[in-house]
Amino acid sequence: MAERSYALRPGQGTAGFGEAVKASGTATGGAMTLIRSDTTGGAPWHVHTREDECFYVVSGRIRVWHGTRVTDLEADGFVFLPRGEPHAWDVLSPQARVLLVTVPAMLETFLDEFHAATNEEERYVVAARYGVSFLPEDFDPASWAYPD
Repeated sequence: MAERSYALRPGQGTAGFGEAVKASGTATGGAMTLIRSDTTGGAPWHVHTREDECFYVVSGRIRVWHGTRVTDLEADGFVFLPRGEPHAWDVLSPQARVLLVTVPAMLETFLDEFHAATNEEERYVVAARYGVSFLPEDFDPASWAYPD
């Protein structure tokens, strides 16, 4: 539980992170992460085992593969991705601004460590430490055994 409330003005982020991180594990007592992502690309098929993830599209267009569904989202679109459900996403427009949320917190530290890794093997070690598994490029979501 966070010890106190906080507010951020435009251009500010939580302590220890850039301005894109609006809520971190440290700032929220581990409750959640919220990152504003200005991006031209998404993420390949993967699954989180410890947290739920949400995307809210502020601008641009993205495509989200979640379970056996494919959803195209534009501004004001939202998707909830529960832990244990494989998903992937990509940007359909030249750029998109997306709010990325995980509950509980983890995404800010995971992404920092993941992007600091110098090779694929290190990235897989980081992912495993955070309970994230990347799936093969030819992943077939219809073959996934969902946990009970």
